[in-house]
Amino acid sequence: MNKEFYIRTFGCQMNVADSERIKSLLLRDGYQETAEPEEANLIILNTCAVRKHAEDKALARLNSLKHYKRKNPNLIIGLFGCIPSLYGEKLFREFPHLNILCGPKGIGKIDFLLDKAKNGEKAAALDEKDGFFDDRCLSAGKNKEALLPIMQGCDNFCSYCVVPYTRGRERSKPSSQIIEELRNLAGQGVKEITLLGQNVNSYGKGLAEKIDFAGLLKLVSKIKDLEKIKFMTSHPEDISQNLLEVIASGKKIEKRLHLPVQSGSDFILKRMNRGYSAADYKRIVQKARELIPEISISTDIIVGFPGEKEEDFQQTLKLLREICFDSIYAFKYSNRPKTAAGGFKEQVSEEEKERRLQEVFKVYRERVKRTKEALVPGAF
Repeated sequence: MNKEFYIRTFGCQMNVADSERIKSLLLRDGYQETAEPEEANLIILNTCAVRKHAEDKALARLNSLKHYKRKNPNLIIGLFGCIPSLYGEKLFREFPHLNILCGPKGIGKIDFLLDKAKNGEKAAALDEKDGFFDDRCLSAGKNKEALLPIMQGCDNFCSYCVVPYTRGRERSKPSSQIIEELRNLAGQGVKEITLLGQNVNSYGKGLAEKIDFAGLLKLVSKIKDLEKIKFMTSHPEDISQNLLEVIASGKKIEKRLHLPVQSGSDFILKRMNRGYSAADYKRIVQKARELIPEISISTDIIVGFPGEKEEDFQQTLKLLREICFDSIYAFKYSNRPKTAAGGFKEQVSEEEKERRLQEVFKVYRERVKRTKEALVPGAF
């Protein structure tokens, strides 16, 4: 029997890293990857549930796989990632052609899941014991770049976010394990590494060793064969001057900070449970640019959060005009199961969300245009 698998990834860089883990385990077990789902006898969708649009897209793709199952009754279909963690085994009832459900913490059980599925059983690994996958088996990418999760989960419980419910509470890998994994990747020729976490700058909390993210960056910088170190994503509440100074002085560390602000309204930030004010955020950006003049700063914006009135939205536009971000990622608020914001009253209409989203993009484009004109001699 040929052992060929097809995998499609939806969502964030952490999901991309999880898909690399899945691939490494399957390749180790003799599978071959194919780019064509019709050639596979194992199809895996690695899914995202952060926004409803991403969820709908993944489930629509899952539904479309029924015709492959009709053509090949022995085909195994697996749904991985955050959607299985969020909805559980009821997905088997909604999608009878589905064989495997696996949350982010269950990837290490893929052999067990496949064995059950091959025997005609429904197989699930949804609430596994917290722990870390051994990333020493990861292989270098073709471009000599690699993603390495240094932590999992999140303890912030932003009122709109499902991550604590799908990936669990925050857990950091011991620094010794991270360094060993990075040395293994560097030995394969990896030159550029991206350290991943839902909130990388809270790294180290709960570890027996006394270390924070700034300390980890110093250790990683000492690995001789690594040439560039990237990281994502950061939370404003955990940015320290020490971390900024390490980024400034680290020759290998990319001078880029993705720092989601989400809103410019203190009222909305409080409802979001973000833990900082708009003024706090501006001070962080100011300090970052003082210490690292060449730094590139990007952000996330959510429009139409429950209770966001026009004056709140205008505060977000004001912040966008005051801080010239190098790039922004703006989204309409998406009501998610299990989150506190899902029960908030004063939901904003879809039409108003769309208007505000387009206004955010318009203000950002105008701000960037003015900045570029200011850099051109003779421009007014």
